[in-house]
Amino acid sequence: MRWSIVLMLSATLAGASAPLISATSEDNLSLNSSLASNTNSFDPLIYSPIDLRIAKLETQAKTPSSSNDAESMRARLVLADIYLNNRKAREAIATLDRLEENYPVLADYILLKRAQAQTQLRDLQAAKTTWESLLAKFPDSPATAEALFALGQNQQLLQKFPAHGRSQEVALRLLAQDPSRVDLMAHLATYFSDYKEIVPILNRLVASSPALSTDQWWAVADAYYYNFEFGRAANAYSRATPNPITAYNYARSLHRGKQFDAAIAAYNRVVQQFPQSPQAPRALIRITQIDSPEGALAAADRIVASYPDTAGEALALKATILQDKFDSPKAASSARNLLLEKYGNSEAASDLRWRIAKGQAQGGQTPKAIASVEALIANAPDSKSAAEASFWAGKWANQTGDKAKAKRFFEFTIRQHPDSYYAWRAASSLGWQVGTFTTARYTMPKIALPSARQSLPVGSAKLQELYILGLDRDARSQWRSEIAGKRNLEPKEIFNDGVLRVANQDNLIGIKTLESLDWIDVPQSQKSDIAQLKQHPAYMKSLYPFHYWDLISNWANDRKLSPALVIGLVRQESRFEAQIRSRSGAIGLMQIMPDTGSWIASKKGINNYNLDNPEDNISFGTWYLDYTHSRYGDNSMLAVASYNAGPGAVGRWVESRGIGDPDDFVNSIPYDETRDYVSKVLGNYWNYLRLYSPSVQQQISALQQANNLNASSKF
Repeated sequence: MRWSIVLMLSATLAGASAPLISATSEDNLSLNSSLASNTNSFDPLIYSPIDLRIAKLETQAKTPSSSNDAESMRARLVLADIYLNNRKAREAIATLDRLEENYPVLADYILLKRAQAQTQLRDLQAAKTTWESLLAKFPDSPATAEALFALGQNQQLLQKFPAHGRSQEVALRLLAQDPSRVDLMAHLATYFSDYKEIVPILNRLVASSPALSTDQWWAVADAYYYNFEFGRAANAYSRATPNPITAYNYARSLHRGKQFDAAIAAYNRVVQQFPQSPQAPRALIRITQIDSPEGALAAADRIVASYPDTAGEALALKATILQDKFDSPKAASSARNLLLEKYGNSEAASDLRWRIAKGQAQGGQTPKAIASVEALIANAPDSKSAAEASFWAGKWANQTGDKAKAKRFFEFTIRQHPDSYYAWRAASSLGWQVGTFTTARYTMPKIALPSARQSLPVGSAKLQELYILGLDRDARSQWRSEIAGKRNLEPKEIFNDGVLRVANQDNLIGIKTLESLDWIDVPQSQKSDIAQLKQHPAYMKSLYPFHYWDLISNWANDRKLSPALVIGLVRQESRFEAQIRSRSGAIGLMQIMPDTGSWIASKKGINNYNLDNPEDNISFGTWYLDYTHSRYGDNSMLAVASYNAGPGAVGRWVESRGIGDPDDFVNSIPYDETRDYVSKVLGNYWNYLRLYSPSVQQQISALQQANNLNASSKF
């Protein structure tokens, strides 16, 4: 699986240059307001209250300096953008006066904003002159797409800037006038396959028997696939550009469409035609899932023989097949032993060691369970299982009275797996001031919102400058034009796309795009690139953004709830998509069911409300989260579970078996969705504290420094 797997997860929402934070108390924010000495760093103050932001930028813009001072010029452009967004066109024009003369890298965007301000003032002749100047001076700049749009030069816009958002508007408008135009349908399929109403357009396109290029068929196939139209996707992939990705996705379409025999044949062709691709071993893994026991076993053996990087996973599957399908526990045991001996650093080996450790603990063999976890950590400290295993080993060590060993396990969890739910549980076990299951609602350390940015890992100088300035809508348009419908993005390009989507409130796709760096199949040479990308500050900050923070923090404080807990719940419920609907009918940011909304309204004594409105939705959602806390003695674990499963279900669980060890209780929640939900929400809560609370960051930093001082020691 590659980049295209994340393209069709939801409809793209229109973003704005400024984040959805309008006003808050300066006392509640810690602002990174100092500028770096080099020209690649600038603080656009995007999370400051609007009045404070304008005041500081005006000061920077007027600072006595040379006429081409970088900080002053940047401040002026950001200030002008703020004025435009707030319909203060005269102030924007004054701020932009002659700025392009000394700011050549963004001279085109300066002209763009001047024309927009003139249009706001209804000075259409001046705007026309500026649009024409932009077109003449910068014919190849994506900013010029706005000029072509304003001047009505639609065909030139579609040809010159096919991936620009204005081209989508034009194509849709022209298509509405003439629904049979194949060129427009093909254009939308190629460049805007994430458009929310793309499927009916694709259906009309395919029905017209078009003479599409193989790359256009690839785009059509991807759009169908990620809208769960697997039969149509398979048909399109069969005509797409032949490569490992399209061949694999063709097989996967057949698989997901339950055409298993055809899928097996197609997966085998991936291996035959592209044996050195990352998709080849993945295709064999898929065969083990749908072929006969004999065929599945043969596929697993082929992986072990030819693909050492995937051999651990294949051996684990082989052991399961031998155990479950052939009733051969001895042969299964041999496969597991080979897995541990030869591929002990694999994820599959870590999973096996963790299963062994849990079985030993349940059987009362606590020292052996701890030893199994130590072996897991020694062989694969970065594996996903290591986070959970090391935390539980710390709990087991505590039970045996070995407090020093427990501390080492907990510190390992935090140090090696800092973004995991178990890092929070470990930090809580160490007594850090990060809240427990029973105190999280009242844990409210100061939050320092991020503001200054670093350059993106790839893209033009113009893109970098727009991004650093926080001109996110312009940066997104620039980026779309730079990649221009490219289907097979490299990890750095995937990173850029995810970051810029989140910056523009396209959160569902944006966050999923960044998360895809964990599971896309890439050549071995690119895995180190991905590891490096995850160290970029924008990676975690885009995964855990601060959309709607003013509303969230205000209502959370009003309900005496931790803002970090509330924003963690919002992230899990809706990915900050204000207009989202679940399949069951839940609405908005905090996913409130209409009946629940009516009940809350009756309790609040109000009649007029709109759950699509972020303010009302967060008001109702925080009221209900406070209610679930009050029902369970402020136990956030039970309150969060109740928010998802309902108070009745949680009440039955507590009544039937009590709470006991709360970590055991979480693991024994009978609803898979709720069990995952609790760990995700509380993991989100932890990550907002970890990333943005200076006091928590200081504890993590001290832990890391202590480890560095003793770097030569083993766990």
